[in-house]
Amino acid sequence: MKKFILISLILCLFNNNVKAQDEGGETYPKFTLGLEWGYIVSMTVFYHHNFYAPEGFRVDEKGFAWGCKSSADVYLNVGWNVNPVWNLALYIGYAGVGNLHKSLPVSIRGTRYFKANMPQDRWFVFADGGSGICLKTPVQEILTGKIGGGYQMSLSSDTKLNFLFSARGTFTHPSVYYDSNRIPMNRTNRNNAVVGAVSIGLGLTF
Repeated sequence: MKKFILISLILCLFNNNVKAQDEGGETYPKFTLGLEWGYIVSMTVFYHHNFYAPEGFRVDEKGFAWGCKSSADVYLNVGWNVNPVWNLALYIGYAGVGNLHKSLPVSIRGTRYFKANMPQDRWFVFADGGSGICLKTPVQEILTGKIGGGYQMSLSSDTKLNFLFSARGTFTHPSVYYDSNRIPMNRTNRNNAVVGAVSIGLGLTF
């Protein structure tokens, strides 16, 4: 995390010196630094649990659950403008996964803009995917991905305000409960879940 912040600050310092030109002849930074916030509504959960109950017998549960659970996320990102319409960025953040647990996701995002003139307002689409960890005991790895789009308002030649919408999926490992009792990990064979969600958000890019 410290290395990520240090790299971000270095890129920000050199941002105004490393520039290129778009099709309109305007200069734009080759590297970007951003902050993003989102409101998430998790709606579906596919789960597969396999564990030993306190009484000693094995339980295997598979199913689908529907319900709206809200959470939020916040990300820092460092990106590279490949050209005026493509950006590739590294995202690291803090996010809720429904009401299951919090997580620290890390992902790579590709963004495609629909205007080559960067100082203008423009629409965009994006897709990202990555990994991370869930913040529970014990810590386990998660996989996450999302697709979405939005609208970018140009506040200056270097500063942009982004309005975002996305659909996302998270493969994670929630805690398992049986008759309101939490099953310890040494009695858990499988605790997989895929959480589907939608989100809206705001972002600033420099």
